[in-house]
Amino acid sequence: MIFKMALPKNGIAKEIRHYSGSLFVFIFIIAIIIALIQFPVLETNKEVVMMLIGTISASIGIVISTITGTKPDDVMALKQSIEKKENQIELLNKSKDEYEKLIINLQEKMLKNQVDLIDQIMLKSAMDFDDKNQKLKKQCICGKNNCTCLGK
Repeated sequence: MIFKMALPKNGIAKEIRHYSGSLFVFIFIIAIIIALIQFPVLETNKEVVMMLIGTISASIGIVISTITGTKPDDVMALKQSIEKKENQIELLNKSKDEYEKLIINLQEKMLKNQVDLIDQIMLKSAMDFDDKNQKLKKQCICGKNNCTCLGK
């Protein structure tokens, strides 16, 4: 019987490889440090061991970034993308604020026009009322409203 292991899809297997590789490198470096602590290095080999440790510690960042799959170019591209999106968000916020100001100004103008229109309607109604009442009150020829001359 042959069993085939189904590998996870969508890059999960790649992620597992990256994490296990970086864990292996970390454990390897810890093992070297423990070995150097427990077993003293001879004076003649001390410079060689220090050079190896320096080389390993200098390249550890590159090794781990290679194992985990992150590249400095990718990181820079992501940073630029984030900065670009932050600028877009800032521009959108400014535009939103300007639109809010425009809407507030429009509402104020509409309210003022509405008040002016109500005033004009009330004035017209008052003038129509006055005109109607003036027609009902008949003035005498002499100029008095209540006269006894009866238009003579």
